[in-house]
Amino acid sequence: MSSFAVYDLSLLMILQQVSNLLAVMFVVSSLSEQFSMSSFSKVFEENYWSSYFHQASIGTHLTCQFLSHLTGRCKDPPVTGSSCIKEVTVDLLRTAPDSTIDLAEYVKKFIAGLPLTTIISISLLEREYSSLLQELLPYPACVRAWMLVSRLNFKTEPVVMLLPLDSILQDEGDLSSDFFQMCEKPNKVWHCPWGFTTVDDIAPAFRTILEENYLTSSSRFEETQENRILWWKQRTNLDRRLDKFLRNVEDLWFGSWKCLLLGEWLNCKNFDLVLKNLVNDLRSKCKLDINEGLLKIILGGSKYDCEGKTLLSLLCSKKDCYIAKGGYCDEAKSGIFLNAANKLMSLEVASELINEALNALEVDDSVNREPVILVLDSEVQMLPWENLPILRNQEVYRMPSISSISAVLEKGNNHKEQVGRNLVPFPSIDPLDAFYLLNPAGDLKYTQTVFENYFRDQNLEGKAGSEPTVQELASALESHDLFIYFGHGSGVQYIPRHKIQKLQQCGAALLMGCSSGSLTLHGSYAPQGVPLSYLLAGSPSIVANLWDVTDKDIDRFGKAMFDAWLKERSEVAMQCLQCNLLSEELEAMNLKGGKGRAKRKVPKKKSQELHEIDSSKNNCSHRRKIGAFMGQARNVCVLPFLTGASPICYGVPTGIWSKKDS
Repeated sequence: MSSFAVYDLSLLMILQQVSNLLAVMFVVSSLSEQFSMSSFSKVFEENYWSSYFHQASIGTHLTCQFLSHLTGRCKDPPVTGSSCIKEVTVDLLRTAPDSTIDLAEYVKKFIAGLPLTTIISISLLEREYSSLLQELLPYPACVRAWMLVSRLNFKTEPVVMLLPLDSILQDEGDLSSDFFQMCEKPNKVWHCPWGFTTVDDIAPAFRTILEENYLTSSSRFEETQENRILWWKQRTNLDRRLDKFLRNVEDLWFGSWKCLLLGEWLNCKNFDLVLKNLVNDLRSKCKLDINEGLLKIILGGSKYDCEGKTLLSLLCSKKDCYIAKGGYCDEAKSGIFLNAANKLMSLEVASELINEALNALEVDDSVNREPVILVLDSEVQMLPWENLPILRNQEVYRMPSISSISAVLEKGNNHKEQVGRNLVPFPSIDPLDAFYLLNPAGDLKYTQTVFENYFRDQNLEGKAGSEPTVQELASALESHDLFIYFGHGSGVQYIPRHKIQKLQQCGAALLMGCSSGSLTLHGSYAPQGVPLSYLLAGSPSIVANLWDVTDKDIDRFGKAMFDAWLKERSEVAMQCLQCNLLSEELEAMNLKGGKGRAKRKVPKKKSQELHEIDSSKNNCSHRRKIGAFMGQARNVCVLPFLTGASPICYGVPTGIWSKKDS
């Protein structure tokens, strides 16, 4: 494949499939010399190769769309506030080098150019892999599917995990016959947006819950107290079933490895020191050269009942790729890895060292975590991963590919001063620089009553109770930091997707309509949906719903989110304590260049950190960003799962600031 000026869909599909196969084979090759791919491992360990090919297998077509869209935009005459994307980002958006001779150098550049946040890629392997892996690995024949998870972070080595999946069976809760008797015959049926994927084979309960959610939310019945009680009983039962389903996904699919999904600690006082001492002890006392990224995961999961001993058996893999047991509890598997490491590691000693390290950590409820970005295969993107118990109160975003993350971050920071190698990492919005579109169809009177005066009191621009023109809405999206939509669907009836994608720039979006964040699948073609159009237009973040919701409950969520953003905005003027401490350190080191005074030499990492903080205190990494408030807003809902789990955040971590204080 040459410079990818023209993208052939069939070639892209082949590229994805080959990349997926290579990602799996590099994991398998780490298990035994029998499967060794030595010519590749001379350049990088298997975890680098596997993680690279894994990300290349997800969202390839959408990555090409980003590249085509952004390079095409650079050919147009420049407009105020826009800039052409940098060459390094274009390189990241390319799906492969021009030739295989350049592959190692290309992968090296890709890893070096990763964004400054934890990225977790998740894909479900197609059915054919089950029989292949059954032949290669000593796992029981009942394993019906496998999940590949890779974790990339600029600061640590990649961690790659291959997990065998247990089936999540249907539960007992179908809609009662009494409910159907009270309802009128529906004039519409639910259309599954993803058609059929492997998820429907191994976790059919999710599809059933969404179908019954649609039937109950769209049903019409005579308004009596008895009928309302029955309706709420059905809705509450669905909420409970979805909660149970998500707990099963976490327990049966991830098991002890659920901590793989967590972001790194932001302000744990002694974490780096404890980690350094633990690495040194494991190397000297257990003769183990381990992946620090994996140790960070184990230490970071200490509050979440992640079983250290279960994870410990994998530490002795030399290749830093892991085939874990997930929900399977066959302890004999650990022997595979012990033999692969020539039994150099004493599990008892290592377990004791890790327990000592966990006890030494100074962790309390005030310790925050870095945000996480999920990159999800089309086979699993319909699931509300953000609502797994371990993630529900964390700051989580999702993007179609790793390369698209770089593109959005680059566009969001094109006005920032470059500091050393990296830019100030995240874009920012002022939530009061917003345009609202409220009840444009005119039939959501309660929603309009709740929000119209509220938005006016905040001096926001917008429209309520009437439809905008396409040009009016396009202009609002380009000229405001935030677009707020309370209406039916995603709003494409007022501005089509192709019009959104043509915008020169686009603010963040809060889209509270039914299924506003749902992506549609048509066979092997790339998923389609309104959030992707917003991302292509340059929107940094889009909060939208994966499935249909009821108006009053989603109104509660939307208001809780906006209130939280305004509260955070009001606190922007208050200096961040951690930034103040580092700024004082900066002053003490005289890095600001006073005349005639000698400058103390500082480590490169510390110098860069200090300069970044000095250049953008409003956007410091310690402040909460728009996705950080999702958990508390979900819990405001009467149905915290059936309604509260539907909103998710596409995009990248996006800060909150006040333009008047800039």
